[in-house]
Amino acid sequence: MFCMSRLLLCLTALFFLVIVPESKSQLLLNELYVNAPGSDEPFEFIELKGTPGSTLNSIYVVAFESDSGSAGNADVVIPLNGITVGSNGLIFIGTSIGYPNIPDETTFKDTLLLGLPILENGSISFAVLFSPIPILKDVDYDTNNDGVLDLPNGALLQDAVGWTNGDLTALVYGGVILTQSAGTPDAAVRFADNTTPFSLQAWYNGDLTTATTFDPLEVSSNMPEGAGITPGNINIPNNGTGIDALNISSLNVYPNPSQGLINIGNINPNEVSNMLVYSIDGRLVRQFGVADSFVNLGNLESGLYWIELRTKREVKRAQIVISY
Repeated sequence: MFCMSRLLLCLTALFFLVIVPESKSQLLLNELYVNAPGSDEPFEFIELKGTPGSTLNSIYVVAFESDSGSAGNADVVIPLNGITVGSNGLIFIGTSIGYPNIPDETTFKDTLLLGLPILENGSISFAVLFSPIPILKDVDYDTNNDGVLDLPNGALLQDAVGWTNGDLTALVYGGVILTQSAGTPDAAVRFADNTTPFSLQAWYNGDLTTATTFDPLEVSSNMPEGAGITPGNINIPNNGTGIDALNISSLNVYPNPSQGLINIGNINPNEVSNMLVYSIDGRLVRQFGVADSFVNLGNLESGLYWIELRTKREVKRAQIVISY
């Protein structure tokens, strides 16, 4: 009996060593996209970063209202129970209409199935938290409006970031408040090599001129050269200081115009991380890896497109006309 009791104690200890840390495994906000040029839908998304292959339990992603009149209200609540982080360390929360070609390495949580409301374009706070008690939508978690979230017993914030629309009475939760030279952020991006939670230095942000391009006149002071939006992919540039910036150069594609099958002239396919194709109005229409020096875009409608190839330290771009 004594041996059996010791065995049960050891098994119980092993359970807590293995299971509990996994359920509370660190998960970070990685990329936030709230205001696309033109219509917000279906292009808004939230991207998260965690330990590749880890399974999440009792984890919630929450967008809290930050306007003073209703501060602390949980406008959007996304439970991540049983979700496994992608092999590239990413979870993408968005629509399959706006982003049909998210890489297989990224865990895709399709918001078309969740019926989520659109995200606030004004004052807003985002948080990732662990809570053994469910976090509920439309519940006020700061009833006295003191700027401190009144979370359920046992709940712990894992990461948070937010901003205001200039309202001096707005309340941003979590302590990280993003600012920029003018306007309110359309999107915010974590430096790929910065995994510090609750860190102002981990983020850059700004307004957008296209679906993936920041407006240089309305950005944070630390905006690195070559920065852009990378749905479902590793954020670029990777350097947290922006000093070793990406080189942006032209891409040689032919024939141009093309009926869909194009050759890519000045690249080494082994160095290309991915290829992005945008419509002329900035919508991401295709996204895939490049394994050869030619690509078939024959399933696109006739029109003008941007092609962008990315490596760790370089971006190459070209316009291509698809004509049948």
